[in-house]
Amino acid sequence: MDKVQKILTYVIALIAVISAYLWWSLAGQEDPVASDVDSFYSLTVIMLAATVGITIVASLLQLFTDGKKLKQALIVLVLFGAIVGVSYGLASDEEVVFLGETLTKSPQESKMVGTGMYTTYITGILAILSIVLSPVIKFIK
Repeated sequence: MDKVQKILTYVIALIAVISAYLWWSLAGQEDPVASDVDSFYSLTVIMLAATVGITIVASLLQLFTDGKKLKQALIVLVLFGAIVGVSYGLASDEEVVFLGETLTKSPQESKMVGTGMYTTYITGILAILSIVLSPVIKFIK
């Protein structure tokens, strides 16, 4: 794993040097050419995709090598699935109207919008409760 990290560090450093060069050359131009901007944008998209991919692969490798972490992750996924299920049950299939304008086109779309809203509300309340109750639980222990 150390070799992989070392190689990734060098690759990231190389990409950073290329990015710095492109930025420096682009910033030095009075009127940048569209192709220069496009190449800089393409590099940004490639870097973002690589970062997301490496992060996901590293996380999955770490999850599958530690059974305790895998168990915790599965518990969290099941709980989140339960929250989404409850949210789906609470959601209505009535049209979503905001400022006199109908925002949804079908009952199923309205149901999914409601599910997303209820999921946000429930997870937000749980986050606030965990922040508030964390010191209390530590104090009790």
